[in-house]
Amino acid sequence: MAAFNPRTADLDQLAGWIGDATIDSVNYNKGMAEIVRRQTKAQLDSCAAQVKASNAEVKAAEAATLGAAATEKNAKYMLASVIVAALAAIGSAVSAIATVHPFK
Repeated sequence: MAAFNPRTADLDQLAGWIGDATIDSVNYNKGMAEIVRRQTKAQLDSCAAQVKASNAEVKAAEAATLGAAATEKNAKYMLASVIVAALAAIGSAVSAIATVHPFK
């Protein structure tokens, strides 16, 4: 039978191995060191994932800012086109009135 390897054991096996050891034994210390190593690795992986997520949030915020700027620009163009259309309608109305009732 192969010797127990705390690094390759799943968490349940590792917990059982630690539970069978006395607190002052080498096996207990090895098992607890492996638990701490796994916790540290999980925390580091979690930190890396949080950094990636925050970078994605920054990119999303930048995209939203660009989208808002484009929307503002589009609204200004729409306002200008409405003003031009209104002026054209006024000009057309003046022309129609002048045609029906010529100035004398």
